[in-house]
Order: sequence, then C-alpha cells, then structure tokens
Amino acid sequence: MSVRDRESDSKRTAAASETNESLPAFLDENHDASWSANLEEERYTEDRETLIEHALAAINRTDADYHVNLVTHSNHGTPEDYLEEPIRDHYPDAETSVIDQCGCGGYVYRVQQ
Repeated sequence: MSVRDRESDSKRTAAASETNESLPAFLDENHDASWSANLEEERYTEDRETLIEHALAAINRTDADYHVNLVTHSNHGTPEDYLEEPIRDHYPDAETSVIDQCGCGGYVYRVQQ
C-alpha cells in the first residue's frame, strides 16, 4: 500500500471516529504491538459490511511489523470467504491466515502488513 493510500485510509478512519460515537474503542488509537480486534460482538451478527469496514480500520490502526487478530462473528463463516478480497484490495502485501476457530463458532483471522 502506498503512503498516499495509507494516509487516505487514516483520514477516513479518523473522520469516521469523529462522526460515529458507536465505533468500537479499538479504532480510537494506533496499536504499536500485536493485538486482537473483537468483531464478534452482537453489532456484527447481521452486519457483514460493518464487520469488514471495522476489520480494515483495525488493520490500518496496526503499526508495521505487528499483526492484528480479527476475531470474527460465527454468523459469517470462514473469514477468508469475505475478508480476503477487501484486505487484498487495501493491503496487497498483507499476510493473512486463519489461526483457529473459537468455541463459539467464530474465527481468529491474523493479518500482518
């Protein structure tokens, strides 16, 4: 991803944070270590579009050389089926992998840029 694209993503994320009080707390700051983004909350049960938007924002909030574990809601199935393409569109060099399926049926999907 070019610096210009990254800046554009950062501006969109910042703008969304300023106008939408319902954004999850993990979008409020950059993460300078590996971390997990909880995308299995009730709000994502029937809203795959928001789940994808927040997943991309979480990747954007993760400093280089670290990874984010996207913990996805079970209703959406294997994250490769719906997250891989948007991630490739925004972060073509990112490494992705399914780490595990949670006991509740969701997945841990690791992304490192």
